[in-house]
Amino acid sequence: MIRSDRERQTCMKKSVSSGLTLLVIDLNWGDSTDSLRLKVYTPSGALLGTYYDSADGITDGRIHLYIQNPNGIEAGTWKYEVYGYRVTGTEDYTI
Repeated sequence: MIRSDRERQTCMKKSVSSGLTLLVIDLNWGDSTDSLRLKVYTPSGALLGTYYDSADGITDGRIHLYIQNPNGIEAGTWKYEVYGYRVTGTEDYTI
């Protein structure tokens, strides 16, 4: 749960096995009046990107990403950082 603007929750992790070619990330809070930001880090620590609600082409309280590489996605622990970019009150989410 994000309690207010600029509150950050880190250390959400996803373990990825070698040979995986598609990683789906789905941050869903369902309230398009609030805005969350998602940062995705690769297992080697590189910032893959910073994403906002409209990153998937739709402003709907959800960031739904497909990370694909036919040669395989980097194996290891991926990290996600969720940030309350513009939140009134509290905002629950799932990822």
